[in-house]
Amino acid sequence: MSTTVSTQSADRIERLGVRRLVTWAAVRVRENPVLVGLFLLAGLVGYVPFVGGLLALLVTTFVLGMAYVVVADDVRLQARGLNAVAADVRERYVTLLVVSVAYAVAVAVGLIALVIPGLYIAARLAPALPVAALGEHGAADSLREGWKLGEGNVLRLLGVFLVVFVLQAIAAGILAVISTDLATTGISAVLLNAVSGPILAAAIAHVYFETRDDASEEPIDEMTADAAV
Repeated sequence: MSTTVSTQSADRIERLGVRRLVTWAAVRVRENPVLVGLFLLAGLVGYVPFVGGLLALLVTTFVLGMAYVVVADDVRLQARGLNAVAADVRERYVTLLVVSVAYAVAVAVGLIALVIPGLYIAARLAPALPVAALGEHGAADSLREGWKLGEGNVLRLLGVFLVVFVLQAIAAGILAVISTDLATTGISAVLLNAVSGPILAAAIAHVYFETRDDASEEPIDEMTADAAV
């Protein structure tokens, strides 16, 4: 069963600035609260002794795939159960896992190098994740396609990352005031990531959808496109 989203040009998705993009993503999460529960589960898995890190990677990748498929269903105005969504993710899981690891490694190397290259890679390559989850490409082609779709969206995605980070930091401060135990045990980070994770995934997915058709028609001028924030 293919998860490729087929959206006709007449149904093109509007290009959104940073504020509207974050708002749109937050609404998607509010309408699909199960995503918060899934990301919460993925975060808690990390606390399993000895194998928590590996399990967290495997589970988070699957949950991330489910987030992209759920958003894709919203775009198609299609409602399906979790079993159907999970079945789609299973078919693309290996590709998504490879792309997720490659993405994390590339960003980490960039951050270690000079920080700014890491931030650029994080934004420019982010569309490779929904490409891997929703398309029909292999891992290498998904990375290449994601890099191509990221052109012209770097500043906008960095803006989304910044807004979500600031909101998460504010929420973390509030939780720390409410309960120091939440902050010291790391539970607050798990709770906050359970909300910010699906919001970021939905925002990246929107950029993927809105840019995909543009990329098939004409090259995107990065300076012009990035200015539309």
